[in-house]
Amino acid sequence: GASPMKGGQECVVCGDNSAKYKCPVCRAPYCSVACCRSHKEIPCSKPETERKSVGEEGAGACPVAKPKEPSKRPRAKLPSEEDTEDEDGARLRREHLISIASSDSIRKALCDPHLVETLAHIDASSQAEQALDAACEDPGFREFTEKVLNILDPKP
Repeated sequence: GASPMKGGQECVVCGDNSAKYKCPVCRAPYCSVACCRSHKEIPCSKPETERKSVGEEGAGACPVAKPKEPSKRPRAKLPSEEDTEDEDGARLRREHLISIASSDSIRKALCDPHLVETLAHIDASSQAEQALDAACEDPGFREFTEKVLNILDPKP
């Protein structure tokens, strides 16, 4: 299971400063069961013992773990995962989420701390639609959303 730790670190999922646990795989801090589940949606890897310093560019600047193959055994659905549609009549299925999480271009884009911070802000916002609209003003965020949309609906 997760390792308890001293509070005060920032949760990698919601940004709360009360992260009390670490992922047993990548050691990323998180604060709750809900954040742990969210973190586990995208496969992670053990931290590399030798990483390049933050200022260096190159292949090792942001390690991108290879996605795990989806489990073949049936998975219990969470209440929020029912096959219902949102107010716009759309819902991403597990296959869509796996395609996004498995994309090298998405995984590389998520090495940008500003993008990760923007996504966490939208996710944690009580007015997510307005936060999303504001984020779309950022060219880097728009580029990221185009990558996601191209995975969901590839153009020939």
